Amino acid sequence: MSKIKSLVTGGAGFIGSHLVESLSHLDHEVLVVDNFFTGKVENLIPTQDIEIIKGDIGEDKVLDSVSKFNPNLCFHLAAQSSVAVSVSDPALDIEYNLTQPKKLIDTLINTDCKRFLFTSSGGTIYGEPSVFPTSENDYGSEPLSQYGVSKKELNNYIISNFEKLNMNYSILNLANVYGPRQDPHGEAGVVSIFSRRMVKGESPTVFGSGMQTRDYVFVGDVVTSMLNCIQSDEDHFLNIGSGVEVSVLELVEVIGEITKYDKDIVYAPFREGDQMRSVLDSSLAKKQINWEPKVSLIQGVNEVIEWVMD
Repeated sequence: MSKIKSLVTGGAGFIGSHLVESLSHLDHEVLVVDNFFTGKVENLIPTQDIEIIKGDIGEDKVLDSVSKFNPNLCFHLAAQSSVAVSVSDPALDIEYNLTQPKKLIDTLINTDCKRFLFTSSGGTIYGEPSVFPTSENDYGSEPLSQYGVSKKELNNYIISNFEKLNMNYSILNLANVYGPRQDPHGEAGVVSIFSRRMVKGESPTVFGSGMQTRDYVFVGDVVTSMLNCIQSDEDHFLNIGSGVEVSVLELVEVIGEITKYDKDIVYAPFREGDQMRSVLDSSLAKKQINWEPKVSLIQGVNEVIEWVMD
């Protein structure tokens, strides 16, 4: 019996590398596409059935390789993921988060790909919602950042067009994912950033008041949600989060207790495009793909700190 062929864009990145590792354990043949702006080769565990292509997903040479690979599944994780970059260079954001993915989808139409799984942003696409935890029914709010706009536009493109295609889709609106291998850049890497600094006895920098809240979900739980999706024959538009609202200052306290950190916090000005509150209702994921988070924040932060200290 032939192996399932899985394409993973952004597969050398933080979440992507964990997914690739799991797919390899399931004996999938995997093609990783990554431009290595933030991804790292050392994140990947080399096996005979992982092929790695360096490049952007919209490049002709990459799209030709995708066609030749002829995947059964596509996990699209590649993105320009910095809110700050999206504010300073919105054209770049649109290029990486909308234009290039559309080219990839056009290529996949002519392959054996039966499911396109897209990791969207569960925080930014909902803007400043009025309902907490925020469910998929609250999708009408406008995003605060260009990053959120580009993610939401790709969501809408997939929902509008895949009905005509011979592919199912899974859109997973992810909360703030954290775990080992997370690079310390951008707001999304705050657990890794704070852990590294506080392990060294250095002050964490808190933007604004520190009362901003986020929903932190462990990377292993996120990968499980993706694997559950490919067991289904349905289309999905699902939130993937812990459902627990944690302020930045509360996060500092959790990390501080584990690391025995006893120094001051540095405060910096509030960042443009930042949300004040974000927490997701993931109950629909429980109903549709039998998923719910298993790893608590304390368990997950301990894993990050162990990784930081290696």
